Amino acid sequence: MNKKKIMCAALISVMALSLAACGNKKVDYGMKGGSDEADNAGGLDGQLDIPDNCDVTFDIGESKLSSITLKDDDIEVPDADRVYKVGFDTVNAPCSDDELKTIISKLFDETSEIRWQDGDAAESKEILDNTIASYKADIEKALASDDPGYAELLEEGMKRWVDERNSIDDELPIATEYKINEHYVAEAGGVQRIFMAASDNEDGDGYNNYYFTYGMTPEGEDKALVSEVPGTESTYEINVVGEDTYDGDEKNPITEDEGLSSAMKLLDNLGISGFACTGTEEAVRAWTGGTYGEDVIKKPDGYRFQFGRKIDGIDVVYSTDIDTVDSIDTDNLTYKGGVDKAVISVDKFGVVSSTVYVYADEDTFDKEEVKLLSWDEMIKAAGESIAKYYKDHPTNYGTVEFNDVELAYVPCADESGNKYFVPTWIFSQNEYNEDYRCDMPLQRVYINAIDGNYIDIVDNMKKIGMYEETGRK
Repeated sequence: MNKKKIMCAALISVMALSLAACGNKKVDYGMKGGSDEADNAGGLDGQLDIPDNCDVTFDIGESKLSSITLKDDDIEVPDADRVYKVGFDTVNAPCSDDELKTIISKLFDETSEIRWQDGDAAESKEILDNTIASYKADIEKALASDDPGYAELLEEGMKRWVDERNSIDDELPIATEYKINEHYVAEAGGVQRIFMAASDNEDGDGYNNYYFTYGMTPEGEDKALVSEVPGTESTYEINVVGEDTYDGDEKNPITEDEGLSSAMKLLDNLGISGFACTGTEEAVRAWTGGTYGEDVIKKPDGYRFQFGRKIDGIDVVYSTDIDTVDSIDTDNLTYKGGVDKAVISVDKFGVVSSTVYVYADEDTFDKEEVKLLSWDEMIKAAGESIAKYYKDHPTNYGTVEFNDVELAYVPCADESGNKYFVPTWIFSQNEYNEDYRCDMPLQRVYINAIDGNYIDIVDNMKKIGMYEETGRK
């Protein structure tokens, strides 16, 4: 595939899936001992004498904190033996019509009949028919339960979908041109697919949008499992409501390896490289029914994969989860998007839906090998820099208790606007959130792994164009 296509790949959005979830990756480093494995002597743990655990008390300096500590019990060292400062350019947008045609043709390689649909139409006729059927079934149940008020509300909600369905022809025209902000539809094996390319980018710098999804599985299969159930959707255990009927004994119709293969094929078809799988979660298909549409039955049905960019074994980390960081005022900030990550959901029919954001153009990477501070040198420099950070960015906390530290690449920009991935130690105080099943950072400080100075998270993200002031008070 022509590598130029990566300049077209960015946001693949979700239609039927709720993708509200976050990772729970914990990376810990220690103060003593380093690695005991001879095989790792040439790796970063051996080169930098990174130990297995740490329990450090830092000087508070002029921070007005009563204490600053770092305590971690389990080290995971990036699988790398060299570290770079990596210059890069962002992905350009929008892509050309020819590039878009090539991508769409690759995605729809199981059919020669690709049809065009107006970009203002939010759904395909098959999905709209299913939605309307679901509304009608719920209306009948509400009336049977002597709840005409709820039935009336459902009638009002259904009108939008009926009007939209009436505006769609039964037979869509064959696609002859390929442009952004339009839908392209194909069907294979009774499964509907929709792809939409769009640009939400104003300055032509990074993250085009692409939309690709399968529709619902064939109606006959849905209704064969639960009688009189109007529809089904893929979701995840965290999002399933109603009585929990999934006990974990059901067998997933595909293996994790089969699902991962489908997800990787999608990235390859989009021309995206440099991504690695960072997390896997079993998907659950929920059949809705009951009096008011609550879930009747749930079964394992594929997998949800998370991907992130790696550079020679080291993660690239973007500051997209700082809303909970106490020392950072995010009330007047808006995150503009443009991270290198993907979330891809797969069932036995293939990719269900996915979200892919591409920010950095890998073809422009310019690597300069750099020497990092040793662990002890970094800890000494970090002690001074962290105290200075909290003097400059006060927190409402009386103490800071870091429990997670990770060596990763962080995107930075210099005063001239040149962008680089810089090796950085990320200090976090995380608290596990049961509702979202992930670690929420309460405190976070970036320490440049080359010189030990702190990197101002918000100012840096503004320089690379990812945050902007909103002016809210």
